[in-house]
Amino acid sequence: MGSYNFFLSKKFLSRKKDDHFLWFINFFSIAGIAIGVIALILVIGVMNGFSNDLKKKIIGANPVITIEGRPSIYDYQNIIKKVKENVEEVEGISPFISTQVIYKSDNYMLGGILKGIESDTEKDVTNLEKFIVKGKYSDIENGIILGKELAKELEVVPGDNVWIIVGLIPKQMCFKVVGIFDYGIYSFDVSTGFVSLKNLMDFLNINSVHGIGIKIDNIYNSKEIAEKIKKVIAEEYSVSTWIEKNKILFSALALEKKAMAIILSLIIIVASFNIASTLMISVYKKVKDIGILKAIGLTRSEIKKIFFYQGLILGVKGLFSGLVIGLSLSFIVKKYQFIKIPEFVYDLSHLPIEISVMDILWICILVLVIVSFASIYPSTRAAKLNPAEAIRNE
Repeated sequence: MGSYNFFLSKKFLSRKKDDHFLWFINFFSIAGIAIGVIALILVIGVMNGFSNDLKKKIIGANPVITIEGRPSIYDYQNIIKKVKENVEEVEGISPFISTQVIYKSDNYMLGGILKGIESDTEKDVTNLEKFIVKGKYSDIENGIILGKELAKELEVVPGDNVWIIVGLIPKQMCFKVVGIFDYGIYSFDVSTGFVSLKNLMDFLNINSVHGIGIKIDNIYNSKEIAEKIKKVIAEEYSVSTWIEKNKILFSALALEKKAMAIILSLIIIVASFNIASTLMISVYKKVKDIGILKAIGLTRSEIKKIFFYQGLILGVKGLFSGLVIGLSLSFIVKKYQFIKIPEFVYDLSHLPIEISVMDILWICILVLVIVSFASIYPSTRAAKLNPAEAIRNE
């Protein structure tokens, strides 16, 4: 009987083409649902794109887990040995120094961060070597590697000299630019430079490091691995994960994604009211048909299902249209990357977009639930019509 009710629903909808007003309302109901779905797909896709792109770049530029001194680590070689021996998930481990400096070229001065690294072990922890766009990573022992934007601000290229100024009582040292890196994170590329750990230790006249960077086999297990590391090393050192260091950023992105999804869901809700209005008009225009169906034996429940299915059919048409158009637009934007955005604001040069299966499933469920609720009252109203009155009033 269910298939028969569904057949009658489709029949009622197809007959509405004779009524231009109803056809017009139907069209806008479907279009409203489709526009809401398209907007949800694009906005959620862009938010996913921003989050995932930043996540990849952050992990590429920074250790997954960091051990930091308070303020320094003197027995860092011993700590590295302990972690290697006791934490099997560790894939790479490297000490570093990070200090605030002033970069000075012949024409410009700029504040930033200078990091001292061990070139042999650093490539097992971060992707610095892969992001060198000019010069050679291996030459870091003989000079400095600058971020692309920092080099641009200082107007230097490989082969030029840069002076590093540090300390309350300023002292400076000249480094030859041996490479340029480009992580694609503007705030990082415009402020960071790398030199060898030994050269920076000599320059600062210290024999300790500020931290130890660690890479593990599964970045999403970082919290559990960090706890294991804490048990291995002394309590005087702090251990933090990439998630903790960027918690505010990712929380803000997640909150913004939810807020945008809620706001855009209102479009679907408004469109669903149109569907409810369409069904109510349909009920009043089909009073005689309802009376006849009841007179030949259809129950209230079956009448209710006919009009409920009408609402679902309209909703599914809008959902399907929105999915096709939304996913097509997402594919085009992702493939051709023609929408450019200010890199110095967003740390990205083009609009990123990524759609997950779970997002599509969530949108489908949301639309079907809203449309179902919108169809309940009109279908219930149709079911309550008295067959004799219906035929007489017609």
